[in-house]
Amino acid sequence: MCASCRPQLDQLIGRTTDVSYTAAARSGVRGRRVLVTGAGGSIGGELVRQLHQLDPAAVYLLDHDEGALHAMQLELHGHGLLTDERIILADIRDYEALYREFQRVRPEVVFHAAAHKHLPLLERYPAEGVKTNVLGTANVLLAAEATGVGAVVNISTDKAAAPSSVLGATKRVAEMLTALRSGNEMKVASVRFGNVLGSRGSFLPTLDWQVRHGLPVTITDPDVTRFFMTIPQAAALVIEAAQMADNGETYVLDMGEPVRIVDLVDRYAATVGQPAPRIVYTGLRPGEKLHEELVDGGERRRATDHPHIWCTVARQPLDPDLQAQSDQLADLADSRDEGQLRAALWSMLPDAVVDAEMVRA
Repeated sequence: MCASCRPQLDQLIGRTTDVSYTAAARSGVRGRRVLVTGAGGSIGGELVRQLHQLDPAAVYLLDHDEGALHAMQLELHGHGLLTDERIILADIRDYEALYREFQRVRPEVVFHAAAHKHLPLLERYPAEGVKTNVLGTANVLLAAEATGVGAVVNISTDKAAAPSSVLGATKRVAEMLTALRSGNEMKVASVRFGNVLGSRGSFLPTLDWQVRHGLPVTITDPDVTRFFMTIPQAAALVIEAAQMADNGETYVLDMGEPVRIVDLVDRYAATVGQPAPRIVYTGLRPGEKLHEELVDGGERRRATDHPHIWCTVARQPLDPDLQAQSDQLADLADSRDEGQLRAALWSMLPDAVVDAEMVRA
C-alpha cells in the first residue's frame, strides 16, 4: 500500500488507533536486554521499533529470514552490514542453536513472535504448523528457562480461542506450553489478539492491491466478521501485557467490536477515492469460522489494571503430561503421518470444537 495514499486506519475500524505507554511498561524495558523472535515479521518488527524507543540496554533481533533481518537493520541503524551481535540468524525449530544464542546474549525479557500464521496453508501442511508453532515455542521456553531469562511473552491469536483450525490448535497448544513453564522464577504469559491491519500477507494489503488494479475483491462470506486493530496498537499493548506476566496467564487485547469484512471493503474504497469494487464470494475455507472469538467456554475472563487488556483463566488445570504429548506431536510431524498428527493435535485440546472432518481434513 503506498504511503502517500494510505487511508486513515481509524476510519476503517471505527475507533482510535492511538499508541501510548504506561510508566510500568517503560520501566519494564528500560535498561534491560530484550530479545524478539520473528523480529523480521510484521508484529515482531513493530515490537523491535517500539522497544527501541523505551531505552533498553539492547534489543536482539532473532529470525531465520536473512532478508528480513537485513531490512530491519537498515531501517533501525541506517546500514545493513549484518555484523552487529544484536542480529541473530537462527531457526526456533533448532533448540541447540537457540540455546547457544540465548546463552551468548543473556536476554532478560523475550517476546516470542515467530510463528506460522496463514490458516489455509497450515490446513494443507499441518506438520509445518506443529514444528514451528508447537515445537518452536517449546524450544524458546526451554532455552529461556535454561539461561535465566526473567520473562517470556508468547504472541498468540484469537484463533486459539475455541480453535477450529490447525493454526488455532497449534497456537492454543503454544499457550498451554507457555503456562506449563509457570511456577518458577521465570515469569511467562501469552497475549491473544485478532487481525492486525496492514500486516504482511493480511487482508488489507490484498484488498489494496485488488482495488488499485481494478480486480474483484475476494471475500469468503457476505456475513463474515473479524476483530481488527493496527500493528502499532497491538505491539504497544503486548509491551504493556509483558509487565503483567506472572504465572502463565493468557491476556486478551481489547479489539473493539468485530467488523464486517464487506463494510471494511466499502470504507476502504471510499477513503482511497475508488468506486465500490465488485465482490466475489469464495466460501469459507476448511478450518475458518464465520465469526472469531477472543475467549472460549473453557475460560473465565477478568479485568486487569489496564483498560484495554483482559486476563483469561482456564477452568481446568493443565494436563501434567502436556510436555510429553508435545514431544510426541513433534515426532509425528517428522513422520509425515498427517492422520495421526491431526488426531494427536486435537486430542490435546479436549475443549475444542472439533468434528471428524477437521481431524481428517
